[in-house]
Amino acid sequence: MRPCPYCGHEVLKSERYCPNCGRIRKAPISLDKYSLGMIENFKQCFVYKYADFEGRASRSEYWNFFLVYQLLFVAILFTCAFLSYISPLSSVVGVGFGLVILVLMSVVMVIPSVAVAVRRLHDQGRSGGLVFIGLVPVIGTIILLVLMANTGGRNTNRKGEPKGEMLRKSKEKKRKK
Repeated sequence: MRPCPYCGHEVLKSERYCPNCGRIRKAPISLDKYSLGMIENFKQCFVYKYADFEGRASRSEYWNFFLVYQLLFVAILFTCAFLSYISPLSSVVGVGFGLVILVLMSVVMVIPSVAVAVRRLHDQGRSGGLVFIGLVPVIGTIILLVLMANTGGRNTNRKGEPKGEMLRKSKEKKRKK
């Protein structure tokens, strides 16, 4: 049993919610969680960290999420184009249906996309508010993509310990010393 970080009530390790206060008990994520595959990483960001703007995100976490999101977008686009090509109905129906699905997917993906971008900026020791620079046409998007491609900090910063490969390297250095 472990104490709940919010109310101090004893909670079984297998329970996700505290029976006393009802809050989610955040179990520490092991290093292995950050060497996930693309789909598992996307699921981690979309399901478990949907609106989590705290902490840090490794480069691979951000780019795997971004890549799967783009692949889903393109897959839906091509599926709707194919269906409108083979459909006996008007192609307008297929294109209209595809656009509705793409708009809905984009609306649902706004929060996790911004959340993983904020966590990525936190990994570099920057403020999460820099994500709004992406709203500036062309230049802002380029600047934001460059920021997302930069390496994260090797040391613990105000947002926590480094994630992924950086954490692994720093732990190996400590062991050697």
